[in-house]
Amino acid sequence: MLSRSILFMLIFDILVFSISSNFWYNFFNLPQNLFFFALALIVITGFVVLFLKDNYKIREFNISSKNYYLLFEGVIFAHIPLAIFLLLFNHNLQILEFIALNILTIYLSLAIYRNLFHLYLFNFKKNKNVLIMGTNQEAKLIADEIINKKALKMSVVGFVDDKEEENLIKDSQTKIFNQEELKDVIKKYNVNILIVAIKRRMEENLLTNMVDNIPNYVKVYRMPEFYEMVTGKYYVSKMSINWLYYDFMNKRSLVYDFCKRAFDIIAALIILTVTSPILVYIGIRVKKTDGGPAIYTQNRVGKGGKIFKAYKLRTMYLNDYVPKSGEFEHAVNGQDNDTRVIPFCKFVRKARFDEIPQMINILRGEMSIVGPRTEWEDLVNIYSKEIPYYKCRQWSKTGWTGWAQINQGHCVLNDDIAEKLQYDLYYLKHKNVLWEIGILIKAVFLALGGRHG
Repeated sequence: MLSRSILFMLIFDILVFSISSNFWYNFFNLPQNLFFFALALIVITGFVVLFLKDNYKIREFNISSKNYYLLFEGVIFAHIPLAIFLLLFNHNLQILEFIALNILTIYLSLAIYRNLFHLYLFNFKKNKNVLIMGTNQEAKLIADEIINKKALKMSVVGFVDDKEEENLIKDSQTKIFNQEELKDVIKKYNVNILIVAIKRRMEENLLTNMVDNIPNYVKVYRMPEFYEMVTGKYYVSKMSINWLYYDFMNKRSLVYDFCKRAFDIIAALIILTVTSPILVYIGIRVKKTDGGPAIYTQNRVGKGGKIFKAYKLRTMYLNDYVPKSGEFEHAVNGQDNDTRVIPFCKFVRKARFDEIPQMINILRGEMSIVGPRTEWEDLVNIYSKEIPYYKCRQWSKTGWTGWAQINQGHCVLNDDIAEKLQYDLYYLKHKNVLWEIGILIKAVFLALGGRHG
């Protein structure tokens, strides 16, 4: 967490959920024997839902109608478990009044706080000054990320020349300092953060100079580490892929594998059970449209490059389309405005109901609920040739949803696929079952809202 302001927002949200729920619960004289469980339920679900909806993510906190709507949607979702719980044990209609007023109170309080937070963030909060060690591509990239993410409230005061041949900092207004000036620069510009963006191994003299002249209050980050914190993506380079290999191999665990498999089976069975009536209805309508099969299979690439048959609901008219190199616009199963899409299936695709039959692949162990997106064999052959380190995503089972999908959706351009790889590699480095449960829950929210890619 790079900003304590986000921690204050989280604490405020928990207090609002607690105080409002306590007030209205007692105002309507609802059953006291259910009070503590009801209060705990709304606070926990409220925090979880807002967290999954990126309320505590380092980003621009724009005041827009879309963000107001998403906040309102989150508050409503948070009350659904509470409403079900209370109505199961008590059929008092005042419960509905309690839920309605609680939603209104909490939403207005959170919206007002976010307006004040936005005002404070962009008008009163003091900037943190950042000094970057290096003048190469990595230094330029992280500087651009800091400049573009204004909500970070960070300013790049300059760069320290690392004496490498590569120098991409050519702006005459940009300050470039010598290594010998490090101590004075930190003091003069009140530097709070130093980011080391040097590709080569640093020499003994430079390391000693940094140890001697960087005060304790200055936080020091490696560029790839800081890039991950700011973007949620993995910085891809020849050196970072080697680091990723060791991180991935050292985190292997039989306990994780067991929990992951149990999670896959339980989640797949629940999703299939809940959605089976909808799938049957869609399948019948697709069958009646052109007489073709409702479900089809497609060669997909899984862990270790193994090919398997993935099941999908057909949402397009029968065709024999095969992608070619460079045809990314149509390669990822077409777009929603593609004439090949059966008209009533547009929402089916937005909500990702067409991919629910892949639960069969998950139960068979060919896929996982969460992981790098399982891709078409023909596309993988193209991407592997054109995007460096693309095959690294095959270290793990491919997934029905994943970190890339909830952040980026289903992309269609070559540059987007390269960025999606960064999300996939970030997942490989940090994967754990609790996080994956959160990814699944968020994917379900996005799908129900038609926003999952």
